[in-house]
Amino acid sequence: MMGSSHAATGVLAGAAVGALAGTEVTDVVLCAAVGAGAALLPDLDEPGSTVGRSLGVLSEKTSAGLRGLSRRVYQATGTDYELRAGKDGGHRHLTHTIPAVLVFGLLGFLVAAVAPLGTAVVVFGMSALGAGVVARSLKGWGALRKREAAAAVLAVVLATVAVFAPGGAPWLIGVTVAVGSLTHILGDWLTRSGVPLAWPLKVNGKRWWMFRSPVAFHTGKSPVEVGIRWASLLAAPVLLLVSVPAVPAG
Repeated sequence: MMGSSHAATGVLAGAAVGALAGTEVTDVVLCAAVGAGAALLPDLDEPGSTVGRSLGVLSEKTSAGLRGLSRRVYQATGTDYELRAGKDGGHRHLTHTIPAVLVFGLLGFLVAAVAPLGTAVVVFGMSALGAGVVARSLKGWGALRKREAAAAVLAVVLATVAVFAPGGAPWLIGVTVAVGSLTHILGDWLTRSGVPLAWPLKVNGKRWWMFRSPVAFHTGKSPVEVGIRWASLLAAPVLLLVSVPAVPAG
C-alpha cells in the first residue's frame, strides 16, 4: 500500500481502539492521531520511502538504521535455501513481522509512561509522521514547505490536546501503536509482495515466507486500495460521533 493509504487505515484503527478501550471522547482523537503514524512505522526500513523522508534527517537516519538491522537479522535467521537466493532482506522483512509490532507497541508504551509529558510526545511524533506523509502526497495542494508546515502545526495542536485533555493512558497509547503497526502489515498482506507473517517460524523451508491475500493487488494501481483509503477516512469520524456521550433529556 501507499503511505497515504497506510496512514488512513491507521487513523481508523486508532479511532477504533480509542472508541472501544478508551475512557474519554478525546481518546478517540488521540488514538486516531497515534494510529496514523504507527501505521507507517514498518516502512521505516526503506530510506527512500515517503515515510523515510517525512521528518528529514531524523527519519532518514532511523530508516537507514532499521534497514541495516533488517538485513543483518535476515542473514542471521534465513534458511540455507533463502540465503542462496541472494535476497537483500531489507525492505518488508524485519519491521513487517509480528514481533516488530510488539516492539513498536512496547516502545510507544514506555515513552508514554516514562518520558515527561510522554503521551504528548508520542502523539506529536506519530501525528507528525502521519501528517507529514499525507502532506507529501497532496502535490496539488501548494508548495511542499507549506504542506509540511501545516502538518507540523497539526501535530503541535494534537500534542497540546494530549497535554490538557483527559484520557491518553500510556497502556492505551502502546496498544494503539501496536494495532496501527499491525494494520500496516495487514495492508501489505493485501498486496502482491506479501509479508513474513510467520517469522521466526519456518513455512515451506523458509523463515521469511511471504504471505499474501488470495486477491492481492498492485500497490498504488488498484481501485481497491483507493476504496480502502476513503472508507477508512470516512469511518473514523463516525467512531468519534458515536463515542460522544448522549446529552440527558430535560
